[in-house]
Formats: sequence, structure tokens, C-alpha cells
Amino acid sequence: MSHSLAGDHDPNTSPTSNPHPTTYPQFFLFGDSITQFSSQVLFASLAEWYSRRLDVLNRGFSGYTAPMGYDVLRQFFPSDTAPSPTTPRVQLMTIFFGANDACLPGHPQHVPLANYRQALKSIITSPGVELHQTKCLLITPPPVDEWQLGSTERTAEHTATYASACREVGKEMSIPVLDLWTIFMSKAGWKEGSTGALVGSKDAPRNEVLGKLLNDGLHLTTKGYELMYEELVQVIQQKLPDQLPERLPMIFPDWKDKLGVLG
Repeated sequence: MSHSLAGDHDPNTSPTSNPHPTTYPQFFLFGDSITQFSSQVLFASLAEWYSRRLDVLNRGFSGYTAPMGYDVLRQFFPSDTAPSPTTPRVQLMTIFFGANDACLPGHPQHVPLANYRQALKSIITSPGVELHQTKCLLITPPPVDEWQLGSTERTAEHTATYASACREVGKEMSIPVLDLWTIFMSKAGWKEGSTGALVGSKDAPRNEVLGKLLNDGLHLTTKGYELMYEELVQVIQQKLPDQLPERLPMIFPDWKDKLGVLG
């Protein structure tokens, strides 16, 4: 026998006059493979932190550069309509490109520094982002460890220039920046103003700490993602305090409020 649910009513719920589904605001993690591969640590931790307040969505694209990211953003980011009961607002978005852009000239993924800067600016000012008044947060590419890479497509020095460019775009556009390059390098013993071969370069001794943060010289280890999450939380606390979970409303009420339970 088939049963229709059309007339069923749960005594523990009350009818609503809203004919549209309730949507959660969204938090996009937008970037390349380092974002795509973050699901078990960074993504999961953020989803837990923002539970019942924002839907955290992984929009990482392995191998993509910032210009490629800008191109695909226009295809999936809702930009033809303002947020509504059926179009969730993209409230927060991390922008994490540069690791591939920083490939050396001659490599297919190489993006000239000026083009990299412009692509980041284009993402930040894209129609959908402006329409949704999305709070953006830039993340610099992490350092690379030439000792692990086993190839000559990327160098520590060249990647450092792209991290610097990302920081400069953040300053110019008044966008918060998670300076992952400096955080990882500082953990590895590097200090601002240091002279000599850069940590991660084969001209410097192999660095044990950097080896524990990067699993292949480019992508992050579990420890690397854990550190990234901790530092991202700090940036949100300091630069985007209005976006802290405790300051955002729960989309649906607590069960006690739902049932009218006091205390």
C-alpha cells in the first residue's frame, strides 16, 4: 500500500507561511588543488565551526591558475540575481590561487605576475561577488620545497614573488590576507630581512619543518592544513569579526526554542 505524505503533520512542528525553502548563506572555499584536497581537515573544520549558520562549499579546482579561476567563477557563481529565498547569498569566500601561476616561464600553467594580480582583482570585483556583497579573503600561495619537488617547474624564490603580489593586492583592495607563505616560512625558521639562500631552495639546507608542512613540496600535509585552519580562524577573528560563527544567526532555531522549552 502506498502512503501519501501530503496530509501528514508532525505534532512537534508548526506550519509555516513561507512557501519557499529556507536557504543557508554560503561560504565558498575557492582555489586550486590545495583547496580541492582540503576536505578532510580544513573544509571539515570550517564546516563544523559554521555548523547551522553557513554552508561551507569546496570549490577547489586542481591545476587551475587565477585567470582560470576567474573564468570558471563566472560560470558557477550566482550573478544574475540578488540573494533570495531560493538563491542563497554567498556570504564569505576565500580566494587561494598562485601555486600554479608561479610555475616558471615556459610551463603551460605559468601566469605572468601582472596577469596574476589582475586576475585576483577581477575575482574580487566580479559582478556576482559585488551583487552578493561577499566578504572576500585572499590566501597567499604557500612556499615550495625544492628538495621534495623533484622537478624544476617551480622554485622557492619565484613562488615568493607571487606570495608578495597576493599580499599587495590585498592591501590595495582592502581585503584581508592569510599570509600562508610567511606563516609556513616562519615556522621553518625564516625571518624577515634574512639574507642568503631562501628556505626551501636547494641552495639552502633541507628544512625538516617545511618537510612536515608540505607532503610533496607543493601540497599541504594534515599538519599543514591544521596550521592553515588555525591561522584562518585568527584572520577572521581579527579582520572579519562580524563573520564569526557566534555572531551569525542560526538558520533554524534551537530545539528548545522550537518546542517552547524554558531554560
